[in-house]
Amino acid sequence: MSEDAATSIGAKRAVSPTHAATAEALGAGAAQKRMRAQHPRTRKPRQVRKATADESVLDAVELLLKDVWLSDCASSNTAGLPATFGWSAGDQQGEALFCRNPPIPAKLAGGEPAECELEVYVHELTERGIGIATRESPGELRELVSRGGRPWVFTVPFTLSGERARVRSVRHEWGYTQADLLGIGEGSPLRVEAPCKYYGECSGCQLQHLGYEDQLLFKQRVVQRAFTHANPLFASLTVSPVMHSPLQLGYRTKLTPHFDVPKHSELPEQVPIGFTRSGQRRVLDIEDCIIGTDAVRR
Repeated sequence: MSEDAATSIGAKRAVSPTHAATAEALGAGAAQKRMRAQHPRTRKPRQVRKATADESVLDAVELLLKDVWLSDCASSNTAGLPATFGWSAGDQQGEALFCRNPPIPAKLAGGEPAECELEVYVHELTERGIGIATRESPGELRELVSRGGRPWVFTVPFTLSGERARVRSVRHEWGYTQADLLGIGEGSPLRVEAPCKYYGECSGCQLQHLGYEDQLLFKQRVVQRAFTHANPLFASLTVSPVMHSPLQLGYRTKLTPHFDVPKHSELPEQVPIGFTRSGQRRVLDIEDCIIGTDAVRR
C-alpha cells in the first residue's frame, strides 16, 4: 500500500462518526472520573419494597389497628370497620407513598443521631415477641385510628405491651421501622429479670424478660389471634391454655452455634462461637446457653 493511500485511509478513519464518537466518549469518561473525584457520590437511599417486610409484623399491625378500632365499640360488630387504615381500600399509590416516606430517618440511611432517637409507646407484641410501637400514646392512637388514620410503626425487641421506651431507628421496611432499644422509660409490671447474662445482646431468645406464666398466656393469645386473623368467624373459638413444661430451662437437646472467620485471611487464634447478635449479622461469643441440656452445655 502506498504512503498516500495509507494517509487517505487514516484521514477517513479519523473523521468517521464512529471514531469521533469513541474519542468523545473517552474524553467524557475521563471528565466523569475527575468529577467523581472532586464530588464524591452519596449513597442512594434504599428503595423499600413490600417483599422485604416481615409478614408477622404487618399482620400484628393490622390486628392492633382493628383491636383499637373495636375497643371504642360496645360490641364486636365489624360492620363499620374500615377495609384498611390510612388510605382508601385498593389505593396502592397511597399505600406506596405512605410506606416509602417514613417520618423518621434511619441511622443506616445517613440520619443524624439526634434525629434517629425518639420515644415510643409499645402497644402489642408480634408472634415472635417483638414490640409493636408508635409515637402516639394509647389515647392518641385511639383517636387517630377512630378517624381511619394509620400511625407509623416501630418494631422494638425486648419490650412489653404498655411500656414507654427510648429507641433508635435503624432500618426502614414497608410500613414500619426497625429500631434498637436504648432504654425503658415506663416499664411493664410483667417485666422480670432475664436469667441469661447474654439476654438483650443475643438473638436466640425473645421473651426471657416476661415471666413464665405470662409467657404461656402470651402464646395462647398468639394462637387466638392467628385464628381471628385467618377468619373473623374463628374469633369466637376458645383456645385451650398452654400446657406447662416440666423444665423452664435446660430443655433444648440441640443447639446450632455459628462462628465468624474472616475470608481470605489467616485463621485467628480466637474465633467467636455462639449466636448472632440481636439486629446484627455478627456472632456473639457464647460460653454457656442455659436453655440447653447439661450434655449440650458441656
